[in-house]
Amino acid sequence: MSKKRSRKSPASQPAAAPKKGSVRLRGVAPAVGEPCTRWRLVDLVDIETLQKLQDGFSTLCGAAVSIRDPSGVRLTRPSQPNRFCTVVSEHPEIERRCRLSNSESTRRATRQGRPVKYVCHAGLTQYAATIELAGRVLGTIVLGDRPERPFERGEIDILAAEMGVDADELWAMAREIQPWSDNQMRAAIDFLQLTANTITAICYQQVMLRQRLEELRVIDETTKHLNSGLDLDTVLNKIVRTMAEIMKVKACSVRLLDPTGRELVIKAAYNLSRDYLRKGPVLVEESHWDQAILAGQIIRIRNMATDPNVRYPEEARREGLVSSLGVGLIAGGKAVGTLHIYTGQEHDFTEEEERLFLAVAAQAAGVIERSRLLQESVAKMQMEHELQLAREVQSRMLPSRPPQIPGLDIHAINIPSKQVSGDFYDYIVMPQGRTGIAIADSVGKSIPAAILTASVRSALKAQAQNIFRIGQVVGRVNRMLCEDSLPSEFVTLFYGVIDSVTHRMAYCNAGHDPPLLLRDGQITPLTAGGPLLGVIEAAEFTHESIQLRAGDTLVLYTDGLVDAMTYNNERYGRQRLVESLTKHAATPYSAEDLAQQLLWDVRRFAGFRARTDDLTLMVIRVMSDS
Repeated sequence: MSKKRSRKSPASQPAAAPKKGSVRLRGVAPAVGEPCTRWRLVDLVDIETLQKLQDGFSTLCGAAVSIRDPSGVRLTRPSQPNRFCTVVSEHPEIERRCRLSNSESTRRATRQGRPVKYVCHAGLTQYAATIELAGRVLGTIVLGDRPERPFERGEIDILAAEMGVDADELWAMAREIQPWSDNQMRAAIDFLQLTANTITAICYQQVMLRQRLEELRVIDETTKHLNSGLDLDTVLNKIVRTMAEIMKVKACSVRLLDPTGRELVIKAAYNLSRDYLRKGPVLVEESHWDQAILAGQIIRIRNMATDPNVRYPEEARREGLVSSLGVGLIAGGKAVGTLHIYTGQEHDFTEEEERLFLAVAAQAAGVIERSRLLQESVAKMQMEHELQLAREVQSRMLPSRPPQIPGLDIHAINIPSKQVSGDFYDYIVMPQGRTGIAIADSVGKSIPAAILTASVRSALKAQAQNIFRIGQVVGRVNRMLCEDSLPSEFVTLFYGVIDSVTHRMAYCNAGHDPPLLLRDGQITPLTAGGPLLGVIEAAEFTHESIQLRAGDTLVLYTDGLVDAMTYNNERYGRQRLVESLTKHAATPYSAEDLAQQLLWDVRRFAGFRARTDDLTLMVIRVMSDS
């Protein structure tokens, strides 16, 4: 290798990749109190996940891949590294040049907005694509470590002398590397860009999750702060000050309806002059905006001085109030007043700001109502007890006992991998002796997954009481989830309805692991239904009916059961579950005992390795015919 080639500038020309599918994701607002400058790639995506994505990418494109931070330092172990590159990069000076060249390629890829090509100090061609979020580079995916032409012996001799290694051994390693072909390069660049997009999307979802969790934290702290006051005046003054500080706005005001419900009377204000507060009455019948706010709408006013629906535009101009956001204070389904925030310059409120405003306003409305109740001598301890019960509702989602269906023995187990579970199971008692059974598993774990499953559970129970056809029930739940969730949020669901008299069960499987029906030693998976929920809004769902007979055993489970792993990363799998079920069902165990036996087989297989996913198991044994 010539000296000229080994010391070539690391950044050269942009790769001939298509511009579609940009790896950048701009315009993402940071979470409350979390500026974008604090984000690192490893804060948003764990190293294990990055490694798996990288390894899969490397396998598909057949080349070495690594993920680095913006300064060029590796975050992951290189996938499919060749021996030549491994030996060369062990030299301290060459390793330093490697980091510098990767850092420079990151800057060039950022400027180009697409993958760039460069040749490293050792003559290997590489391509780099950046992972950007909110205009900030979080890392770089590097693909390559292959030359564009075969190495020459002279080049290797020079490099070996520079490193102080055996030239023959280095030459043997260099000859193992296959040069890039044009087709390989084009395909690899396209897939490199797609992989960078995928990681960026994962980062975006993590940021959105952090925003939601941070908003929940702010709401919780705000509620505790507001709850520290007992009398209504104290509470209202805390509301306006806290709201202005949280939303970082110029001013805030609270108006409550008078006993007649016709006038909104000012009760508390932050940073508003007495002259403005005394500008005149605010009658509901004369204010189109306030009517809408009291009806539950959120009203945005970009310029109060020019908006035709503003009752006192000149007074607002003199006060220095420009943009406004207003929402009703609604407690117990009844509007009690309005809450407004004001800015000193034109401002377009973001969705995040509106969501936080609505959430805190809802809490404020509750606090106002509580203060009114306290003024009516409702004991403080009773109110705190009710609030505590409300906070515990989510933890009591699972039914306390199975339904009593003649001839059937039912038992279910739920084991969260963390504090709360993304799985759920439920029994729905319906008219005409019918009982619904449901088991579901949402994407992810812990708090976000629990919130998602709670939403699906509520929707399922509501629809099941009003619609007879199972496919329609699941279809409506799917549409609700598509409308109210992020694209990355989805749920698998199995829903069945059992007639307590005939033991006939109609069911619909929405992308869930098929329950196993054991009858006369044969296993039948229950697969009829449709795709998982929350992905395709127009998806259609079918159903199927089966007749349960004496001696049948039906096992419903989430993937946490079959995905249990040993320390050698061996998966438990469905076949082992089938073998365990066939073996233990031959013994006249109760549903509870059979469930414990199945679970014990899984635990014995996985050993002491900690669970990484929630596990839910439901066993139904048919003791007698209808």
